[in-house]
Amino acid sequence: MNPLIKMFSIFEAYLQQKITLTPAELEHIKSLSFIKKLRKKQYLLQEGDVWKYHAFITTGCLRTYTVDEKGLEHIISFLR
Repeated sequence: MNPLIKMFSIFEAYLQQKITLTPAELEHIKSLSFIKKLRKKQYLLQEGDVWKYHAFITTGCLRTYTVDEKGLEHIISFLR
């Protein structure tokens, strides 16, 4: 199976567990979705960027953190 198709099928299965969607609704969600693969140590969002989307993680994990005035990182959460 194509990795991109597999990623969306994971998202689709998650949605179907939570709510009932018609095929048309699911197709609409698919048309608005895009897949972004990140490498290790790659950022989803850079400082100063404005996030306008929602993210769904199919494999791996992300962390959210802040950097204080001394340059120390403070982890807010891990997401998987």
